[in-house]
Amino acid sequence: MGLFGFGKKKESSTKASSNAEATALDKDAALAKIAELKGQLEGKEGVAAANVLNEIGKLYADMDCVDEAIEAFEQSLEQNHVMGKASATLVKLYNKKRAAAAEAKDDEGIKYYLAKVNEMLAISKNQLRGM
Repeated sequence: MGLFGFGKKKESSTKASSNAEATALDKDAALAKIAELKGQLEGKEGVAAANVLNEIGKLYADMDCVDEAIEAFEQSLEQNHVMGKASATLVKLYNKKRAAAAEAKDDEGIKYYLAKVNEMLAISKNQLRGM
């Protein structure tokens, strides 16, 4: 590297391409793990199924596959109605979808996801009250 950082662009472009390759490998590994977890889901119910679905939802969320993550977390809550990290992540995903709807000026989407967030908050409050 020279006095004024000449050659720095080469290094950063090399890093960017290696980061893109690593991201692609990570995504492939995550998709393989999701397929494996879906296989493990067969025959499980209740808390066991919810734990697997939470793991699937987290992997989808990490890949920014919001719709798939929401679906997995909603199925998890159907199996096990306990609020926790999965429900908190679900609220964040609903808010992300609501923000996207607001940006797209989609009033119906905004109302839908706002209602979903409010539903989750109501469930949380009811559990705190012991209902």
